[in-house]
Amino acid sequence: MDENAIYEYFIQMGAMRPEQDRLKRKQALINALGGNSMTLDKGEMIGKHYVGPGIGGALSKLGQAYFAKQGQAGLDTQYSEMDQRQRDIIESLRKRQKGYGTAYEKAMDWGEY
Repeated sequence: MDENAIYEYFIQMGAMRPEQDRLKRKQALINALGGNSMTLDKGEMIGKHYVGPGIGGALSKLGQAYFAKQGQAGLDTQYSEMDQRQRDIIESLRKRQKGYGTAYEKAMDWGEY
């Protein structure tokens, strides 16, 4: 690749950095929500009596698990769209290179394996 193409690649990848950071923050929130939904509620001793966990807590955990699953599905879609945009950028830069896809394209040297 020539220097202009490399420069343009880094510019375009840098422009995606805020989106990557946003997706990482969303992933952390989803992980926290999903992790919290997997912990069991514990009962308490009130005076001399044991009071078990209530149905409200169990329903809350189910709701958290559901929203974590839905959030993860949406996040996976956003990650795949961003990956596709990155692949498109790389492919467009490759196509602009002199000799791309012709017999003049230099073969990769793998050395001795």
